[in-house]
Amino acid sequence: MPAATDPMPGTTPRPGTRDPLVDGLRTVALGRVVLWHAFAAPWLSWIFPAMPVMFFLAGSVLAGSALSGSALSGSALSGSALSGPGGNGSGPIAHARRLARRLGRLLIPFWVYSLGLLATMLVAGGTLDTPDGDAESTGQRPWQLALSLLVPLHQTTGTDRDWLTGHLWYLTDYLLLVLLLPVAMVLARRIVPVTAVALAGLVALEVGPALGLPALTGAARVAAGDLLCYGLFALLGIAWATRRPGRVTAGGVAVRAMTGGLLIAATLAAALVVPLPRGSLNESYLLLAVAALGWLLLIGAAEQPLRRWAGGPRVAAIGRGVSARALTVYLWHPAAILLALSLAPDGLLHVPGVLAWTVLFTAAAVLAFGWVEDVAARRPPRWWPGRRPRPARRGPTPIPLRLGLVAACASLLAVAAVGVSGVFVDRAGTAVAAIPRPSDRTALADTAFVGIKDRAAASTESPAELPVGELQDGLDAWILAQPDVDDAVVSVASGTQIWSGSGTRPEEALAGRAADAAVGMASLTKTFTAALAVQFAADGVLDLDAAVPELPGVAPLPDGVTVTARQLLQHSTGLVQYNDAVGYDPAHVYTAAELVSLSTRTPLLHVPGAAVSYSNSNYLWLGLLLESLTAQDYGSLLSDRITAPLGLATVGVIDDGRAGWVGSSSGGITAAPADVARFFDALLNRGEVLSREALARMTELNELNTGLGLWPLCPCGEVPEGGKWATGLGHYIGDGAAFAFPDDALAVYIRVSGPAITAERMTQLRDDLLVTMRDTATRSGVEH
Repeated sequence: MPAATDPMPGTTPRPGTRDPLVDGLRTVALGRVVLWHAFAAPWLSWIFPAMPVMFFLAGSVLAGSALSGSALSGSALSGSALSGPGGNGSGPIAHARRLARRLGRLLIPFWVYSLGLLATMLVAGGTLDTPDGDAESTGQRPWQLALSLLVPLHQTTGTDRDWLTGHLWYLTDYLLLVLLLPVAMVLARRIVPVTAVALAGLVALEVGPALGLPALTGAARVAAGDLLCYGLFALLGIAWATRRPGRVTAGGVAVRAMTGGLLIAATLAAALVVPLPRGSLNESYLLLAVAALGWLLLIGAAEQPLRRWAGGPRVAAIGRGVSARALTVYLWHPAAILLALSLAPDGLLHVPGVLAWTVLFTAAAVLAFGWVEDVAARRPPRWWPGRRPRPARRGPTPIPLRLGLVAACASLLAVAAVGVSGVFVDRAGTAVAAIPRPSDRTALADTAFVGIKDRAAASTESPAELPVGELQDGLDAWILAQPDVDDAVVSVASGTQIWSGSGTRPEEALAGRAADAAVGMASLTKTFTAALAVQFAADGVLDLDAAVPELPGVAPLPDGVTVTARQLLQHSTGLVQYNDAVGYDPAHVYTAAELVSLSTRTPLLHVPGAAVSYSNSNYLWLGLLLESLTAQDYGSLLSDRITAPLGLATVGVIDDGRAGWVGSSSGGITAAPADVARFFDALLNRGEVLSREALARMTELNELNTGLGLWPLCPCGEVPEGGKWATGLGHYIGDGAAFAFPDDALAVYIRVSGPAITAERMTQLRDDLLVTMRDTATRSGVEH
């Protein structure tokens, strides 16, 4: 069978010929995928819906293969022609041969990539998910690991964020498409009703939970979403490839263009209402499907001009070359990005540097491993796909040649493994970790549409007006009832309503503290820091359960002991307070790293994770980790991600260089009481800082009765169906506290002073004043 040839530019290809428009679209889609994985800029997801287009092309190419009866005229990623004995025919044997060859074209390059993963693991001493972890930490049993290296089964939980395996979910879905192709061909004959059913299913999946319907979450939701969204576009591709050629009128072109534009505009409008966690279109199956339909309609409207463009000699040559090595590019580009991030300069040259190095390393991967696609397709191996493909060879590739090529590949894999594993070791905590991992799909494990309901519920729970008079009277009465209290400051926040007040004993000639003055917030800082950490965990930047990497200036723990970010958040590391550490000098001016090092060099109080031992060193270390991951200082992180979006104008961070103390991420925030109350309300009651899933992780009380940067206000206890409950959640400081009361939709900040208040007595006073002000606000004014 002769090799496929290119049609004339601007013409629709005949069956059995290469379609330059498919090659061109595949090239654009792959380029967008690489850009997304390199930079993860949310706006990129709106420019071109790469993955729906990839599945559309997969369906169209597989359909063309099935209809032509050839072994495979092009895989979902590789578009070169293939022919060979036994390809034609419609019987079971011929179908089995075609299926085997389709699978071979996918699995053989994947196996080579798996060898690279295995080599990286052996060099780095870890697992697929965390190169510095162990199999137990990732939940993978040995047989699961072995199976994942043979078959792309990486779409399991929807939370895989690893650089080298996160993108393999596409191969999993494509594998299912290949296996279910006969069913897909039948469904594509009824594409209009099938499209309506798929969109209705996406509406039920996304909007249903916001309306109170049962919700799928986690891996089940990701599987259903992939089937409905990407399965739909594969069917559309099949329908497009099997359509009857016909003349498209100017009116038809106009209708396509107008409908496509309206769908994209509707998606943009919906995104203003739906709280997408990072503003990325990839975080909602429904919005992605609607926008991608719009894009496909626009492409359809411009099909003939696009064909002329894609059929031009230079563009067609580029399209042929990329298509012939598209599977190689897709498999190996995350490793190329890792290496690029390790070499690119900072500053203005960072973006062009990353792009240049990524292109260079991806091209090196094409040279090193691209020929595997030829071997898998039973074509003569070529190092570079620059020329038109030659006719496919008949018969299998000789075994000695295969063994020689595999041996050459293995040596190259070893070199790549050393380089990639070195990035994990040398660049941990720098720019490599500052962007979400490729195909970070955590947001898809739940629906963003529930956030609309959460926002509406939060707004309806806000009172029309806080009872200012009753709150002040309640505070004054409370002070009178406490003989050892001289004065107190309180702030209550509920949505947009905020009240702040102060009171003193009338018989004392005290000026009291101003209720609107910005003062040091001490360890209330820790909840701000915890919120930042949980944000970055939700974004895939920070793994809460991975060992904290070595940081500049921080001494490692002795004897190979490691701690996790979660343990830092929960004060369960066993670190001593730095002022109790060996070598601490209260007259010395320290940096945060120096104080943490004092604690890490001092014997731990207990095994990490075994108990709670409150230590400021935990949060200084956590702040250093966040700064390292993002290349931003703590104050900038706080401003960019929390205080500026919430409008907390008085919040700042000070480190005044005083001897024996560093505030920073442990205790360096200054703020007016109103802004602190507003923050706790926005964080724990309004869903304005974290997504619902991230907030649930932060507020979950563990067996040690701590959350992430949060403590319970009791009464508290366990619920019969599992989990724990508390009257409120927040954080204490020596003379005060700030707590949110989600059931009452408000937050309370308090500070208390008196000349002879013991620590035990202060504990009683803090809790009593918190509950008193909560009860006063809810009894007098807040409606639910």
